Amino acid sequence: MKMGHKGAVAGVVSVCLSLALAGCGTTGSTKNTENASQTIPTTGSASTTVSVTDGTGSKVVLKHPATSFVCLDPSSIQMLKDLGVSQENIAYGNGDLSFAQMVYGNGAKNMKSVGGSWEQPNVEDILADHPDLVIGDAYPHAQLKPALKGATQMYLISRSGGYKQSMQDLINLGILTGHKAIAEQDANGFMKALNADIKKSPKNQTSLVIWGDSPTSLSVPTIDDPSASVLAAISKYPWGGHGAQGMNISLDKILSVNPDVIFVESIAQLDNPKAPTLSSQLASNPIWQQLKAVKDHRVYEVNPNVWHDDRGGMGLEQILDQAMPKLYPNLASTAQTSK
Repeated sequence: MKMGHKGAVAGVVSVCLSLALAGCGTTGSTKNTENASQTIPTTGSASTTVSVTDGTGSKVVLKHPATSFVCLDPSSIQMLKDLGVSQENIAYGNGDLSFAQMVYGNGAKNMKSVGGSWEQPNVEDILADHPDLVIGDAYPHAQLKPALKGATQMYLISRSGGYKQSMQDLINLGILTGHKAIAEQDANGFMKALNADIKKSPKNQTSLVIWGDSPTSLSVPTIDDPSASVLAAISKYPWGGHGAQGMNISLDKILSVNPDVIFVESIAQLDNPKAPTLSSQLASNPIWQQLKAVKDHRVYEVNPNVWHDDRGGMGLEQILDQAMPKLYPNLASTAQTSK
C-alpha cells in the first residue's frame, strides 16, 4: 500500500490453502480460485489460455502464461521472484528500486524501470516494454486500464482482505505465469507457519504498527492490511477500519490504548536510507514518552520494504518471524532452551 510516498481479523485459521484457498473466502469483490481457470489446449494448439479474477472482480485472460511483466505494485516483484521469474523479465515502478534491490540484490541492475510517480506511472514507458502482464494496486492503478486496453492485460491487487487476499493474489499470479503449484506451495507454507504461531500465541499482548514521513503525520494500518492482519492473528490489534490505506492516528489515541509493543515503519527511508527514523523523531515528545512500549523498550524499527510494501508469502512470513519473538520473548527463550 502507498500513501504519500507509499500509502499503506484473523482468528484461528485452518490450513485451507491446499486447494488454492478454496473455501477460505476473501473480502470485497474478490473471488476464490474456484473462479480461476486454466484451459489446457487441444492437441496441435500453440497456446494455453489462463484466466483469473483479480482483486477488483475483473477477469484477466491471457492467451498463454505471462513471461514479461511491469510491476507497479512492489509486492508483486516479490511474488514473481517466489514463482521463479527472472529479474530480466520484470520492470518496476518509479520509487521501488530499493524494493527491487532487496528482492533481487545486484540483479536489480538488470531490471528496467517505469517513469512517472507511483500514483501516475508513465504509460508510454509501460507500453514501450511490451509486457504480457501489468500488475498494479487497485488504488490507484485501475485508472490506467483504458490506456492499456488492447495492448496488454492488467492484474490489480486488492488493497484489503489481509493475508488471505495476499495469498489469493499469489495463487492467481501463479496461474497467470503457469506456476500454480509453486504458488500453492508457498501459500500453504505461510499458512502452516501462521497457524503454528496462532496455536502458540497466548494473545495477551497489544500491538501497533505505525508509519509516517514525519512525527506530526502518523498512520496505522487497519486490520485489512496484510501486515496488520498477521499481527491481529497472533496478538491484540485494536485498530479497526476498512481497507488497507491506513488511517491517521494521534499520539493521544495511541496512549488511550497504550500498546505493549510498537512496530515502526520509517517510510522516509524508502526514498532516503539516511533519513532519521520515525521513532528517533518521536523520542522527545512527552506523550510518546508516556507509552508503555516506550518505557519498556519495546519499540522496534522494522524494514518498511517488508512491512509496508511486501504482501507476498515470503514477506508476510518474515513479518511473522520478526513479530513473534518481539511479542512473546518468553516463548522464544523456551524454544531455544528445548533445542
